[in-house]
Amino acid sequence: MILKEFSKYLKENSSQNSVILLNKWIIDRLKRPSCDKVDNILKTELYYAENNNNKTFVIAKSETGRTLLNALYNFSLSFEQYKLAKFLHNKNASDFKKYQ
Repeated sequence: MILKEFSKYLKENSSQNSVILLNKWIIDRLKRPSCDKVDNILKTELYYAENNNNKTFVIAKSETGRTLLNALYNFSLSFEQYKLAKFLHNKNASDFKKYQ
């Protein structure tokens, strides 16, 4: 359920790095009022903090939160690998310049 919502978000913003999008998606979902089960689960399991320089980070509240965060992170990495594989699918070695 959570991966499905996150994958929709990734598909809508596929031109950006998926790990950065993960951070944005989680923080956006945590900041807004809960409107569905996904928001409730994220708010129960995760927390975000912001420092004086407006840098934010997400931490887990429990072991299940760490598992959730790890799964989302691995999913975002696999999406990056998917985009790279899709890009390289019809490429030949001669399509790339050799840098010396």
